[in-house]
Amino acid sequence: MAYRALYRKYRPQNFSQVVGQSAIVKTLQNAIIGKKTTHAYLFCGTRGTGKTSSAKILAKAVNCENPQNGNPCNMCASCKAIDLGSATDVLEIDAASNNRVDDVRDLRDEVVYPPSVLKKRVYIIDEVHMLTTSAFNALLKTLEEPPSYVIFILATTEVHKIPITILSRCQRFSFRRIGQDDIAARLQYVAYQENIDLDDGAARVLARLADGGMRDGLSLLDQCASATVGELSAQRVYECLGIA
Repeated sequence: MAYRALYRKYRPQNFSQVVGQSAIVKTLQNAIIGKKTTHAYLFCGTRGTGKTSSAKILAKAVNCENPQNGNPCNMCASCKAIDLGSATDVLEIDAASNNRVDDVRDLRDEVVYPPSVLKKRVYIIDEVHMLTTSAFNALLKTLEEPPSYVIFILATTEVHKIPITILSRCQRFSFRRIGQDDIAARLQYVAYQENIDLDDGAARVLARLADGGMRDGLSLLDQCASATVGELSAQRVYECLGIA
């Protein structure tokens, strides 16, 4: 079996696994439990804080056949299809490479069709600030009057670049930088699962270098563990990363 990077292998699969965003997680879970999900969400914040992961969890939760306390079960056919990327009703779009007005017009034309298999058609638009002005204008009409079966989840690291007309039509969630203690604890958990001998000092160093991003922390752990035999200490982390 091909090796999978730690940040991919340990990507959160339900809201309880999202680290350091308890207020956002609670709000989304309550919305799903109370069947009060809205048609458009905006997830903003620095890199590696859980925006895209939360978007995928939300897409699974609204389509899950057996939701549990606002979490997807991850066992039903709908959850498995979304995890595998084979669910045609859940589309993840990279706005960095699909930022033209024609791309959004194609999306707008698709929206009129109801979901083919799942309960909701979900569009996850990553790095949405990369859309052109014309593309934003084309998206605006769809956000104003979407069909009841459509949910848009927009994710961005640069919320100031998004037009106010788009912002005003979304529920906005600001993902904060993850605290060093939370990152260190998660790194220790992953290290235990992967049989990596990670001491507390090394975990704290990696958490500090991650600068609030869980993905960065896991990537650094992956890099240092690959270059180390035996205990991964703080000194070994400095040596692996070339830091004095």
